[in-house]
Amino acid sequence: MRRASIDIGSNSVLLLAVELNDGIITTELLNESFITSLGKDLDVTKKFHPDSMKATYEALAEYKKLLDNINFPVHDVVATATEASRVSTNSREFFKKIKDELGFTIQIISSDGEAYYTALGVVSSLDKSDGKIIVMDIGGASTELIQIDTAPFKIIKSISLPVGSVRATDWKAKGEFDSKITEILNKDLNDYRTDTLVCVAGSMTALASIYLGQKVYEDSKVEGMKISFKSFSEFAHDLRNTSVENLLMLFPFLGKRAPMVGGGSHVAELIGNKLKIDTIKISTRGLRYGTVITGGIDEQYL
Repeated sequence: MRRASIDIGSNSVLLLAVELNDGIITTELLNESFITSLGKDLDVTKKFHPDSMKATYEALAEYKKLLDNINFPVHDVVATATEASRVSTNSREFFKKIKDELGFTIQIISSDGEAYYTALGVVSSLDKSDGKIIVMDIGGASTELIQIDTAPFKIIKSISLPVGSVRATDWKAKGEFDSKITEILNKDLNDYRTDTLVCVAGSMTALASIYLGQKVYEDSKVEGMKISFKSFSEFAHDLRNTSVENLLMLFPFLGKRAPMVGGGSHVAELIGNKLKIDTIKISTRGLRYGTVITGGIDEQYL
């Protein structure tokens, strides 16, 4: 069986097309990413920026070509949108244009839905004997913390924090980061304390790749890697003192993500401190894996 999914986030648009057998992914046919920054300036304007919409449209047009090349029908793609699209006042108008012109039906899912399908995607690559785990998903505009039982799969609880790599970067530029993150982390997160925090999504996989010194991102080497939190904190501090130009010279794979990785690393460090973790474990799976496995979105998450 073949399935495909698209995840339209606050920073990136991701495509996954796979072969499945009995609900297990056996082959990845397509695994693509474009940085489009839909969450840029959203807290101020409450609308998608025209440049971000243009980049997103172009990414989806390219994905349509790739899907056509493998003879996968565009109308069968499970396409979801998350926090930026929940906040934006022009998201539904934009997605109607995409539906009319490209054929993708994009569903804006709730924060609970984002947590559920992200968790399902992460667990699909784990040893089910891991028992209870805590997952952190740093997106562009929000960060989900998810407490999961792996066998049988069950979300025990989750929380969505309104900060991600794009929002953090915008706040830093305006000198608002410290006050806003202090307010956000003034919540009781004791239920999410853990020794090992499983980290998913583009910010953390990019940071793991930088940590490894990769010039070209290699998914297979990032998946499952562990980093001591002390070492990560030192690395994150150094990263924030590095210019975007230097980051791009050293790690060209970052592309448009380069301006946001410092903000993402700061969010990860502060949340890790709050949760008193010892180790970070990286997962390259997430929302698009969860939705491709299920093949659709449950109505309760719309």
